[in-house]
Amino acid sequence: MFKREKKVYLELTDQEYRRVRKYLLDWRNKLTAQGQDASPVNELLTKLMA
Repeated sequence: MFKREKKVYLELTDQEYRRVRKYLLDWRNKLTAQGQDASPVNELLTKLMA
């Protein structure tokens, strides 16, 4: 009846964290430059940096 979303937790090293953050920022900038909506990427960045 009620469906819960499955939560996923990742354990990242400092190097992996920096790499993921850089890729997400680059992806967001690319979408913004193309005039596309980047809000889903912004949500991921917010969760990553929390």
